Amino acid sequence: MSAETVLEPPVESRAAAYAAWVRELRSGKPVPKLESDAIDPLSVLARELELLAEQIARREREVERLFDLVHRLEEGVLLDDVLDRIFERFGEVIPYHRIGCAFVTPDGTHLSAFWARSLLGPMRISAGYAQPLAGSSLAAVLASGEPRIINDLEAHLAENPHSDATRRIVEEGGRSSLTCPLIVGRRPIGVLFFTSRDRGAYHDLHRTTFRQIAAQVSLVIEKSRLYEEMLDHNRRLQEERHRLSEAAAHDPLTGALNRGAIMGAVEQVVRAAAATRQPFGLVMVDIDHFKRVNDEHGHAAGDAVLIEFTRRMASALREGDLVGRYGGEEFLLLLRPLAADALGTTMERLRATVAERPFDLRGEPWRVTASFGAIVGPVGGTTAADLVARADQALYVAKRSGRDRVEIAAPAG
Repeated sequence: MSAETVLEPPVESRAAAYAAWVRELRSGKPVPKLESDAIDPLSVLARELELLAEQIARREREVERLFDLVHRLEEGVLLDDVLDRIFERFGEVIPYHRIGCAFVTPDGTHLSAFWARSLLGPMRISAGYAQPLAGSSLAAVLASGEPRIINDLEAHLAENPHSDATRRIVEEGGRSSLTCPLIVGRRPIGVLFFTSRDRGAYHDLHRTTFRQIAAQVSLVIEKSRLYEEMLDHNRRLQEERHRLSEAAAHDPLTGALNRGAIMGAVEQVVRAAAATRQPFGLVMVDIDHFKRVNDEHGHAAGDAVLIEFTRRMASALREGDLVGRYGGEEFLLLLRPLAADALGTTMERLRATVAERPFDLRGEPWRVTASFGAIVGPVGGTTAADLVARADQALYVAKRSGRDRVEIAAPAG
């Protein structure tokens, strides 16, 4: 043996070194490169161990990337935002040109399209498109919980010519698909459809990739959907509460504010005007000879007069002015803001709005007039009830003076 000959370490020590190296690898610690130029079986083993370490590191990076994607999904709150994030980021791990999301209907009978984004042609499947689940291949996908690959959608359509959804996706330009079930617990909630314009785009690796994050993705989507359902439920409750509040504040026959609501509005204006001194008008109106309408034409005709009278008043008032039914055929108008010198002109315009053309009582024209009593506020130290009483006194004067006229209460002096 020459002096230059390099002696290999004994087999036992090399094996011990490799074992220690593997233990370090299993513990997750960084391991050094195994150096060996020999071609004996132990050196081959060293090379295989190196390749194993590289594969493990690569898989760790892939898992980190997958869970980073899921974490970014969790940053979304609304469902559309979560699904948009999937479309914008999942291209790193799964190829696609289109993603669609569909949910199982509450009765479990159909799969209904909810959302889609596409880089293919014009979409042929939009929100609300539904397919029955019974006996379908999608039902089998949901039951198995396993992603399904179809790498030639045109061939699949030829074999299943009655598949309307496949036909629509092919018309959009899809040529292969990865159908991924969304399962929360053991309950299927829907499906994510990944579609590529390329044939043969999907492999077992993509199926495995989705399996690794399927539970988390399903949960994030379901949480976002439940959150949106809660928001929608709260919105409907608010709308119903508003509707009930509106109904409680309005006269059911005429739609005008009822007595309580119009008096509440007057009280608010009186309180505000005490500080701002902004003028407003308060008007009591009574339909003249209303009893004759009921006596000669019946109460249905009287109701029709009340409704038309309210309509004419509302059409003649400005935005922000209010009309309320004070009682029977008597109405209270709140005009804000309104200066004293404009009150007379406004009252005459309102009077003419009633009297200028007859009312239609079942095809018979009937001349209707009204009397108006008004006052301009604010009046220092006067309550809303006091102002209404003074407007009512002015109305009484207008009635006694011949009706179909306007009477304005004199300023307090």
